[in-house]
Amino acid sequence: MNQDELQKQTRAHYEEFPFDFLTAEDERNIERLQPTPFLRFTNAYFTPGMKVAEIGCGPGRGTLFMAQREVDLLAVDISPGTLRLARRRAPGVNFAQASNMQLPLMDGFFDAVVSDGVIHHTPDAFRSFSENARILKPGGMIYVGVYRRRRYYYYVYTYLGRPIRWLEKRAWGRAMIYATLLPVYYAVHLVKSRGERTWHGAKNFFYDYIITPQATFHTREEIVEWGQENGLELVEYDENVGNVHAFVFRKKAFLAREAE
Repeated sequence: MNQDELQKQTRAHYEEFPFDFLTAEDERNIERLQPTPFLRFTNAYFTPGMKVAEIGCGPGRGTLFMAQREVDLLAVDISPGTLRLARRRAPGVNFAQASNMQLPLMDGFFDAVVSDGVIHHTPDAFRSFSENARILKPGGMIYVGVYRRRRYYYYVYTYLGRPIRWLEKRAWGRAMIYATLLPVYYAVHLVKSRGERTWHGAKNFFYDYIITPQATFHTREEIVEWGQENGLELVEYDENVGNVHAFVFRKKAFLAREAE
């Protein structure tokens, strides 16, 4: 499958099943849903009025939180339906529909870039990573969350997920999933969330983690090398943030002088 077709499938997938699980209570207490490394990142590097790009905003979990930090935020996503959800939650934010693979944004424009759980759903994770780095100012900071290769989820998606995705493409197979796997998945989420997870939220988790058309998994060494190739130096690393590991990079300031 070529990259254009894969990207079309991904956009269609998130139009039907946006990664949306927020309840009204979640929206009122949005800070509690942010990963700990991301909270540290915003506390350490965000200042009022700075220009921030959130690439792959989804339905607005991070968007709503960052909108409360008084930054000049642009939130980007490939899915129009997903953007509508995010816009409802954060009406004061600027939004744009675009592909992470080719961002219609100027080089070196943003003080900070956030890409939390996004590049691994694109047809070319390195190209998407590089696009995020391109729009970052020299001296700017970028937060990247990406699926970790050395975690159990790699095996779940790659091996267990393959027959489930095959079933889901067939009407009878989808009926089986809704009658068997989804209720079990919902029950597990209900217990883990202490009764807070909704059926809607659990279903969208299931479709994001198991049915999504594209998920790639990457090692720490691989992402650090990508950073070096894009003029980024690693500042902070968190090994286990659920299924992802989190990286904070700073763009080297000397790139600005080399370009003159």
